[in-house]
Amino acid sequence: MKKICVVTWYKSPNYGTQLQSASLCSYLKEKGFDVYILHSFKVKEYLIQHPSLLISRIKMKLNAKEKQKFFHPVSYEVTPEQQQNIDKYISDNFKPLDIITMSQWKKIIAEKWIFITGSDIIWQPALGSPNKMFLDFAMFENLTRIAYASSTGAKKLPEKYYKNYKKLLKGFRAISTREKNSADFFSELLGRKVYKVIDPTLLHDKDFWDNFAAKAQLGDITGKKYILCYFVMEDQRYWSYVKKAAHMHKDAEIIVLPMHYSDEKNEYTVLKNGTAYEFISLIKNSEFIITDSFHAAVFSFIYDKEFYVLKRIRSDEDEKFNDLMNKYSLNHRFVSDETAFIRNTNIDYTEGKKVLNKDRGFAYRFLDRALNLGDEKRLKQ
Repeated sequence: MKKICVVTWYKSPNYGTQLQSASLCSYLKEKGFDVYILHSFKVKEYLIQHPSLLISRIKMKLNAKEKQKFFHPVSYEVTPEQQQNIDKYISDNFKPLDIITMSQWKKIIAEKWIFITGSDIIWQPALGSPNKMFLDFAMFENLTRIAYASSTGAKKLPEKYYKNYKKLLKGFRAISTREKNSADFFSELLGRKVYKVIDPTLLHDKDFWDNFAAKAQLGDITGKKYILCYFVMEDQRYWSYVKKAAHMHKDAEIIVLPMHYSDEKNEYTVLKNGTAYEFISLIKNSEFIITDSFHAAVFSFIYDKEFYVLKRIRSDEDEKFNDLMNKYSLNHRFVSDETAFIRNTNIDYTEGKKVLNKDRGFAYRFLDRALNLGDEKRLKQ
């Protein structure tokens, strides 16, 4: 069985991160691959042999403060119970791989493993000098490298990294990004076609995700009428809007999946120890969802739910929302007026689902061709 290693984030308490990685790994398993996910590459001898790899990692360490400022401006600790639940989720869905010794790495090279970058904003400039998320450790070997729905999470990329982008992506068999602006940018920079594809969570329909929802442990919440609130960013204006919704729907409990300590300082029901299983189940069975999360919007769409997207103050990630909402006729799910909660029960996503089916077919063809599972005809988008 051919081996493949996915390189993306998967251990984060962010539910979208957990789910996009699981979905891509599952799709590749369905295609008959023995699928691993990279936890670490720490072959010291190899890093020394290739100084550029060592330098990029040093630069990344020096960039730690900027990274922290962008990704974790407000600290939030995962409880021991939640970490235990996340570890169980990881055990259920992944085979983490640590590449540590030269002999292990040589065996992987000899077996001609395929390496594929996954989605999420793994190419965000705030991470510092481009490195393992661009599969730099595999660039000196004759190994197949692919990018699937990788995202920059930025409107503009710093020119100081252009040379590195070209160098690292030059030998990729196939490259795709999640957002159109990134696909256009890399197409021009690299002088080759870079495709825009759907987020990995959209590779599967709700029948697949029902298996995840069935594993949720929700106790006495099961069967209750509730409104789900999930916010990736910390912004007090979100809670002002939730308060308006709660006032109009006193018969529904407000359920909060917290990502910040301030999320817990409300009079609502807080679920601290959830995993991606609970996340999907809560969306599936809610009255409606209020969120600023891309993936909460994705799963609300998958499950034909009523949902309300509050725009983030940080505009760098607008493109992923714009791509999703424009492409699938979901713009009416953006909250345009936060001064009042105005309910919109239009959940006829028929036209959007038709477009999604086409995009899903294109994504399958992209992956099949990149993995040498299909014909070599030129992709049309």
